[in-house]
Amino acid sequence: MRVCVTSGPLGSLLGATVTSAVSGSMSAAVGLHRRLRAVAPLPAPPPAWRGSGPVVLVGGLCTTDAVLQPMRLWLERLGYQVLVHTAGVGLGCGARGVEAVRDRLDEAADLDRNADGVRLVGYSRGGQFARVAAAGRPVRALVTIGTPFELYPVGAGALLPVAAVTAAGTLGVAPLATVQCLFGPCCATFRRSLRLPVDGPFTSIYSRRDKVVPWRTSVDPVADNIEVEAGHLGLVSSPTVLQIIAETLAPAAVAA
Repeated sequence: MRVCVTSGPLGSLLGATVTSAVSGSMSAAVGLHRRLRAVAPLPAPPPAWRGSGPVVLVGGLCTTDAVLQPMRLWLERLGYQVLVHTAGVGLGCGARGVEAVRDRLDEAADLDRNADGVRLVGYSRGGQFARVAAAGRPVRALVTIGTPFELYPVGAGALLPVAAVTAAGTLGVAPLATVQCLFGPCCATFRRSLRLPVDGPFTSIYSRRDKVVPWRTSVDPVADNIEVEAGHLGLVSSPTVLQIIAETLAPAAVAA
């Protein structure tokens, strides 16, 4: 049973405070990461990497547009039309997150006037939403980055934000993920679907240096698993990751 201890303006204020604090911390960390670790400018992508058509880019827990900006700019440079979906910064129920991504995929399909196909890229928890949402949809290629395909193991870097969000949601402070999302019936289908086979090309990019997502949870037997050297935040701006994505989404790759 879900116990609601706050409602009305106070509950909304507390919920907004939790969301703002967690997202603000992530954005601040990204800003610091960019200042301390300058990434060398990438060369112009070769013709073989260039593509066209829509790409849905899905963020995860605490992932704002600022976090995804390096990835979005790179995909646009490759020639894709990018639809960014931060999924309420990944703080909500998994089942609702999947439905939101499916709506975004439908929107992308409407934009695919040249039949290039819709490509789907998910970062962190956003990769969970992306994988489950791709089932039954004509997705040309799926790439997940630093995504765990198991719900329960989390790295030390994620313990505090996950605990804060789940506690606030369970207490009814805001429409956030709850304990029921982890163990109850509301997200049972979502949890079961995290390891189901994927139709079409599926690539999982992971790093053993990831302190947020245990790397073993990102390795999947039905995926092309690619290991890189980067921390969790660095995965969205790593030149190696950007090159892998370019090659994986390229028309020649998805047509193979």
